Amino acid sequence: MTIRGILTLSAATLALVAVAPEVRAQAPTGQAGARPAQGAELVFEREVFEYPSFTRRNPFRPWDAGLAGNEGIRFEDLSLIGIMYSPDDVNSVAVLSTGGVNVNPDGTTAPVAGDAFYLKAGQRIGNTTIVQIRRDAVVVDVQEFDAVERRTMNFVSRRQGGTP
Repeated sequence: MTIRGILTLSAATLALVAVAPEVRAQAPTGQAGARPAQGAELVFEREVFEYPSFTRRNPFRPWDAGLAGNEGIRFEDLSLIGIMYSPDDVNSVAVLSTGGVNVNPDGTTAPVAGDAFYLKAGQRIGNTTIVQIRRDAVVVDVQEFDAVERRTMNFVSRRQGGTP
């Protein structure tokens, strides 16, 4: 090897050694042995989802155990369309519907399309549990997330002075 070749090789080696610390400092953090630059701030960002219960169900919550096939029915979807009352309270039945009832001007009623459910005290549909069936109202427990709220579904008949 000539002196000129040796000088060129040694100059190239010195240039690599002088540049190596800068290359290591700028190495991407995904490579082994690389460290983040001094003074760099590490920031964790997280996307937050909010699902209001009045518009739609939170998809990250498990279904409530209701009657078979009716797990998605919520209290807001139900209306009280009838009560079959028995004084002993054991045989009383509440008729809840996802539809409803229209009262015509002549006093007759017509059902609105929807499913009807015949429930006794202690039975559950969706997030609603029947607590007590009275002559003119049904007391229910409504479970929203981990809280249970007691509500009353009123039924006013024409015989009791109600208006359509």
